[in-house]
Amino acid sequence: MAARSPPSQLPPPPARHLGPWSPRVGRGAVAHAVRSETSGPEGAAREGVVDKSDLPWLGEEGSEGQRGPAGTAPAQAPLLSAPTGSMRLEGISVEEAMVTRTQLLEEELSSVKEELALCQADKEFVWSLWKRLQVTNPDVTQAVSLVVEREKRKSEAKDRKVLEILQVKDAKIQELEQRESGLTQEINDLVKRKIAVDEENDFLRKEFSDLQKKFKEKSQEVKECVQIKEEQNRLVIKNLKEENEKLSTHCADLLNELEKLRKQEAHWRKEKFSIDAKVKAFEDNLIEARQEIEVSQSKYNALSLELNNKQTELMQKDMDITLVSPMDCSLPGSSVLRDSPGKNTGAGCHALLQRIFSTKESNLGLP
Repeated sequence: MAARSPPSQLPPPPARHLGPWSPRVGRGAVAHAVRSETSGPEGAAREGVVDKSDLPWLGEEGSEGQRGPAGTAPAQAPLLSAPTGSMRLEGISVEEAMVTRTQLLEEELSSVKEELALCQADKEFVWSLWKRLQVTNPDVTQAVSLVVEREKRKSEAKDRKVLEILQVKDAKIQELEQRESGLTQEINDLVKRKIAVDEENDFLRKEFSDLQKKFKEKSQEVKECVQIKEEQNRLVIKNLKEENEKLSTHCADLLNELEKLRKQEAHWRKEKFSIDAKVKAFEDNLIEARQEIEVSQSKYNALSLELNNKQTELMQKDMDITLVSPMDCSLPGSSVLRDSPGKNTGAGCHALLQRIFSTKESNLGLP
């Protein structure tokens, strides 16, 4: 009977690495990391919630400590908060988003504490299993140690890859956080601008309402003015129609008078024509009378000259008679004989001339 080999020293329990294939990190974590790596910031923003398979398996099966999907504990709530870049602005303010994120972080912290307690319990359970296995089967324990070491190296390599992916994800998260701060600032600016625009809109609405009131008042005033103006226009049109009728009547009267005046003018023209003819005849008669007067005047002058000569002769004769009269003074009626011839001759000449002038005046129609 072969001698039993001494039990090998129990290696210290390996540090708990959450590799991509460890019970604590399921396939969902790797898928989540890869999706975040390939999809960029937008994909990381969309993949802000972890998969249910990333949660630890809390169940235990028998003394062997086998765990699987059948023995999983109830799934925990999602722990990672959604990035602010994916926050919808419709109906959600910045303060509400920050409160929601704080609540999610508190829930995540409580979940991590629970997971730490479960990990401590798993460590103690695995350590007790290792001791029992080393006591019962040292060779199997050594083989298991080698297998565990190899799996440890594999898990470390995978963990490094996952760590690199997580670092890239952290860088992208930082970038998204920077974008979040920029977007937050932009949102704040937009909120301020919205407040200013709302105030301006309120002012414009108030001004618009005032303008509408003024417009209604002005419209009412204009309507009243239009009605008054229409009434005035009606009165003016009525007065103008009456005045037009009066003027039409007056124009008709004036036309009748004009017709009468035209007829009278025609009659007066006829009379004027006849009067002009008479005047022309009178002028002709006047010219003839003047000619006759001139002839008569010449005759009168000749007769006056002759009369003067006769008077001179008579005066001479009178003087002669006067000289002779002393001798004849004894004769009765001698003075009458002296005076009678001269007086009779002068009176006859004057009577003749008077008859000639009266005849000419009667012929001329003079007064």
